[in-house]
Amino acid sequence: MYTEHDETHPRRQWKLSATVVLVTLNVIAYVVQTLVLPRIADPDYFALSLWGMSHGYFWQLVTYQFMHASWPHWPHLVLNCWALFVFGRAVEWAVGKTRFLTVYFLSGIFGGLLQVMACFLWPHYFSGATVGASAGVFGIMACFAMLFPAQQLIMLLFFVIPLKMRAQSLLALMLILTGLGIAFPKSILGGNVAHFAHLGGMLTGLAFSRFYFLPRLRLSHPEMDTL
Repeated sequence: MYTEHDETHPRRQWKLSATVVLVTLNVIAYVVQTLVLPRIADPDYFALSLWGMSHGYFWQLVTYQFMHASWPHWPHLVLNCWALFVFGRAVEWAVGKTRFLTVYFLSGIFGGLLQVMACFLWPHYFSGATVGASAGVFGIMACFAMLFPAQQLIMLLFFVIPLKMRAQSLLALMLILTGLGIAFPKSILGGNVAHFAHLGGMLTGLAFSRFYFLPRLRLSHPEMDTL
């Protein structure tokens, strides 16, 4: 035991996790989007769309990241929050809160811009409003794979079959599936998935890791295993 004046056993300070805050904000935003927003404003003003960008609604590049497919499509929210929680904590620990949040939001913004560009160039294949935290989450997952390439992961294939793979293998699989979704937008891989937003998020995460995070981490930890 020790008293509050015992300097040999300092009190442990509680640190707020940016990852947990983002997950919480996404859940709160989903409740507001589902129960409150339709009564006070048109949700289309906050979802990302080519129409919105052409009318100067640039806030959509941020607000769309906190919106998800409406009820009862709650798995969209759950999967994004789960992936953010699993991978985000490690990236946040490795690079710090400020850099973590920078990568997350810039991945979402660049991914959103890429998705809007696709809607403009190929409206027949890519159109409609975009919602979801996936672009930011994919950026964080790409960072994780670059920072911890040999980390073993257990993924559930089709949500049932356990599949063991390294983080770098998961990144390769993500890039392949995203490429196939873009190449065949009308296939089962395309669907209503914003693949260009995912691609933009991953490219942002890869760029930050390759040209900013890894050079600095190698200086302080030359023995670290990186991709």
